[in-house]
Amino acid sequence: MMGKATQDLRKEHDSILHVLEILDEMMSAENKEDTEMLQYYREIVYFLKTFADKCHHGKDENHLFPELTVNVIINEGGPVGVMLHEHGVGRDYIALMDKALESGDLEEFKAAAKSYSNLLRNHIEKENGVLFVMADRVLSDEKQDELFEHFEEREEKVIGHGVHEELHAMIDKWSKAFVVH
Repeated sequence: MMGKATQDLRKEHDSILHVLEILDEMMSAENKEDTEMLQYYREIVYFLKTFADKCHHGKDENHLFPELTVNVIINEGGPVGVMLHEHGVGRDYIALMDKALESGDLEEFKAAAKSYSNLLRNHIEKENGVLFVMADRVLSDEKQDELFEHFEEREEKVIGHGVHEELHAMIDKWSKAFVVH
């Protein structure tokens, strides 16, 4: 049985995976000008920084992970420690993507984006298949509901009102431009 908090995180994973598919399509698109691609890539980086990192990883790091380490899922060297390390590596890749866009180096961007995409796909598989399964076992429904409330507050405070809708509108625009369903 999935709890409300882990269900929310899994739903966000689905959105992130969808964006990674769009990113793959973007990187293999041959019919678009570099200037147009730079704009799309900037939007993708904005999405990854805002949604994947600030919002989603923020929920993990500030709410779920501390709760799990209290509930005997060890941090150092355990699943939570691994997830935290991978969040850090992901941030490094996003920084490389950003830097490449600043200098207009699309090849450099694509290399960092591919590494990030591979990391995140594996990361999501581990969270969905291992960590969230553990969380659903050790956290009560009440605790999951409480975490979900914290998630909602975080979205409002850290991400801001209306940003989620803006991000989803961007996903729709990219999906149309790069034919991803």
